[in-house]
Order: sequence, then C-alpha cells, then structure tokens
Amino acid sequence: MNAPHKKTPEHMERIFAQAHRLRQDAVVGDDWAYGIMRAVRRDAAEQPYSVMLDWAEPLVWRAAAMAVLVAILFAGSVAAYTSQQSNPVTALWLEEFDAGSPL
Repeated sequence: MNAPHKKTPEHMERIFAQAHRLRQDAVVGDDWAYGIMRAVRRDAAEQPYSVMLDWAEPLVWRAAAMAVLVAILFAGSVAAYTSQQSNPVTALWLEEFDAGSPL
C-alpha cells in the first residue's frame, strides 16, 4: 500500500496557482447582467413565498405600529388629565386603592 502523500502548504500553493492560471476569464457585460436578472425574476416568480410565515412579518410590523400609536395616545391622555387636576394623579389613584387600615 502506498503511503499517503503529505500536502504541504507549498504544494497546495502550487496547485492553486496552476488552477488560477488555467481558469478562463469571465465575460461580464450587458448580456450577462440581463441573463442574471432574468434568472432572478424567474426564480422569484416560481416561488412567491419562500417560507410559510412570510405573511406574518408585515402583520407584526403593523401590530407594533398600532401598539406605539396606542401608547402615545394613552400617554397624551394622561398628560392632558394631569394638567387639569390640582392634586397629583398618584394621590387620586392611591385613594382608590386604599384597602383600609393596616393589620
């Protein structure tokens, strides 16, 4: 049986240099760009949804926008309510939550 040939870094470098010299230069032009874009459009048309939950992402973003809007409206209503009251709002809430005398 033959002993395995050790691939030294110098040997690998020679192999890669030879492969680099032998490769053909890619011709990149308008025809190539049009062909690539045609293939991309064709693949996109064949598979409109790559994942079953792709429809959920826009729904989550819309729900997040609605949550932000509700939070802003709530904060604005609290600010408007507190500007009309002479007592601090927390004092009013504490009176409502007062459970009676402590044990």
